[in-house]
Amino acid sequence: MPTTEPSNSSAETLAELASLKAQVEELTQRIDTQGSVQFEIAKLLQTFHSQLTALPQQMSEIVRTAIEVNNHDKVPLTKEVLTKFDSRLGGMGVNLHVLKQVSQLTLRRLGPATPKIRCVFIVQSIPMWDALADVYWAMTQDDRYHPMVVSIDNSQLGRGEFSGEDEVHAGLNALGVPHIRLDMHSFDALDILRNLMPDVVFRQQQWDSPVPHGLRTMEITFARICVVPYGMGVLANPDAKGEDDEAYADNYDQQYHRLAWKIFCETEMTQSYYRSFAHSDPDKFVLSGYPKHNKLMEAKGKGEWPIAEPNGRAFRVIWAPHHSLAVHGEGFGVFHKIYKQMLDWAKSAKEIHFVLKPHPALAFGAEQSGLFRDNSYQRYLDAWSALPNCAIREGTYGELFEASDLMITDGVSFLTEYHLFEKPLIFIDSGVHAAFNALGRLAERAAHRVETFNQLRQVALDYKDGKAWQLVKEREELLKVLLPHAEPASSIILDSIAADIQTSRS
Repeated sequence: MPTTEPSNSSAETLAELASLKAQVEELTQRIDTQGSVQFEIAKLLQTFHSQLTALPQQMSEIVRTAIEVNNHDKVPLTKEVLTKFDSRLGGMGVNLHVLKQVSQLTLRRLGPATPKIRCVFIVQSIPMWDALADVYWAMTQDDRYHPMVVSIDNSQLGRGEFSGEDEVHAGLNALGVPHIRLDMHSFDALDILRNLMPDVVFRQQQWDSPVPHGLRTMEITFARICVVPYGMGVLANPDAKGEDDEAYADNYDQQYHRLAWKIFCETEMTQSYYRSFAHSDPDKFVLSGYPKHNKLMEAKGKGEWPIAEPNGRAFRVIWAPHHSLAVHGEGFGVFHKIYKQMLDWAKSAKEIHFVLKPHPALAFGAEQSGLFRDNSYQRYLDAWSALPNCAIREGTYGELFEASDLMITDGVSFLTEYHLFEKPLIFIDSGVHAAFNALGRLAERAAHRVETFNQLRQVALDYKDGKAWQLVKEREELLKVLLPHAEPASSIILDSIAADIQTSRS
């Protein structure tokens, strides 16, 4: 029976299928090759880590042997010999550092074999979570992204022991955030983080010291670091001679900032501070607005007050003391000066409800100050909580702000954040705190500033009795700066990452 030639359309279809097959085979080969390269690089990094871990003992053995030989042969162990030895050790460290960073950057360049952008949020503090929450939840609804959250230990102010992952875990559970627990040695945690194959990592702070060693800046550059500040940078460079050089390196030019792929800036002021150091590509500083502000404002109309009101609505006061107690002539915190008076006032003013909202590090600061011995800080908290018109709240706080009538604080972040709710804010000034930058001065001008407890109480009672807020213009000026876009900051952040990561992947 004679064979028939395929029609033109059939031939074209067969050709397209053959081409598609070839493309699939090529893609499979590229994925296999990429996976093999990533695996080999990961093994190389683990080898570097093992070598670095063993290095101190090896050096100790070398020194011990050198001393024994020196004693035996009576050859002088001179300063010149030790200097050369130190130089060789330094050279070894530099070479290991360079090799590790080249490997990290190679991993970053390859990226995972998936069309979705894999983002990991490293969470050490629930009170700081609001800065990243909107970004995370927006990613969960965006087909371009695969977001993940990990919970870790932290060290209070970088000076305490590493602990607290269990509290972060519980807090994320309460917020309904699925997460992976990294409650283990930090370099074991780093292995898990690498296996998640993130394109992008977000950490909550620029400070390395509160973060376990395995998750510090130099260890996580295998992914692109993106920065959303945990709080508004309102402090000036302590060595500034004027407004032109008041950008503070601690807030805007740490190693974490320099090695970041993108930094999302809250305001035009903060963007200018970042760029002023000229240590990075200026295009990486993106004016997004602050997702924490958007998250806080979502609480409007959803206020939650933690104290029962069986006899009708009380006047509601938040007292938010800072951790930096000014016990040695420097600091924002005045808790140690007014805590007894605040308790006495709360006892006598039953018609006022007081919620203590301490800085997460206040317990540590109180203990370190030497003024609160024999568990006296905890006993104070117990006495406060025992009053029927008092409560203590930690963690997230947008709903608390919305439900309140007034805030008393001695700094720092709430000087900007509470103004979003357009309610009276009393700033009790220690008189010895670090200088504000232009943004901080703007926030201070929008608050009712006092210097003593008696002034504080009288001003609060005036507002309770219906006094009108006198700083409306100053608050409006601040809010214009704090809210640079009508579009949510999280939308700008997601679009910026997606646009530029595809370019760098291609």
